[in-house]
Amino acid sequence: MTPQRILLVYRWVFVTLIALASIQTIVSADGDRHALLLASVEIAAALMLPWRRTAMAGLIGLLLVFAIAQILTAHAHAGFPTHYLQYAASAILIVTLGAALERNERLCPRDPVKS
Repeated sequence: MTPQRILLVYRWVFVTLIALASIQTIVSADGDRHALLLASVEIAAALMLPWRRTAMAGLIGLLLVFAIAQILTAHAHAGFPTHYLQYAASAILIVTLGAALERNERLCPRDPVKS
């Protein structure tokens, strides 16, 4: 499996899990408009990650959502949950590694005979 294929699979797994978690938040929000808004923005931003033209906007949206969620969770529970930082790290990896692999492919195209 190529690095591009591995990243593609990881990207879609990440987007799917973020969207599912956000849907769970929406379902259990009990009319909390802030939770509904944050989860809706998170879904929209996550769905932007798979496409090159919208990936950076999606990344920025996700980083903002994760930062807000981190602050709210830390304030509400008087702790420092790390899972939002893990999500942010994954989103950054997906976008930056994708860009690096594309750049590398443009500079050094694979020989179709050897692939």
